[in-house]
Amino acid sequence: MPRSDFWSGLVVAGFGLLALLWMIPNYAGSNPFAQMPPELVPNIAAWTMIVCGGIVALGGLVRMLRDGVSPVSAEVNWRAIGWALWPFVYVGVAIWVMTFVKLTWFGVFLIGGMLFLLGERRWYMILGCSVVPVVLLYVLSVYLMRVGVV
Repeated sequence: MPRSDFWSGLVVAGFGLLALLWMIPNYAGSNPFAQMPPELVPNIAAWTMIVCGGIVALGGLVRMLRDGVSPVSAEVNWRAIGWALWPFVYVGVAIWVMTFVKLTWFGVFLIGGMLFLLGERRWYMILGCSVVPVVLLYVLSVYLMRVGVV
């Protein structure tokens, strides 16, 4: 799959570059009293994305050149695109539902439903992976931060 490695590496590196050049400078904020600048961690993550995406894209390019595969194909596999698109539709609908329902009430069903649709059938895995993050979010926001946003 050198073609998909090439393009996914380029997209990841491009997103890291977009974050580094536009998102972080415009939206990271500032805090003159902070020990650590607010843009430090996002900058590290953006550089990591650029380097890792470049490595993946370069590896895909080398394999494409070695195998004689062109980077662009006229074949479009619509079934594969549809199969790759359904998780985004699922999350988009879930975000729309969460505009009406609090995350702690809906989060367990959101995560559990996604795990079930992805093929997980062990009830203890579905229950653990869907309940634990929501409970930790609740504890963090209500009891530790005392903001009560959920």
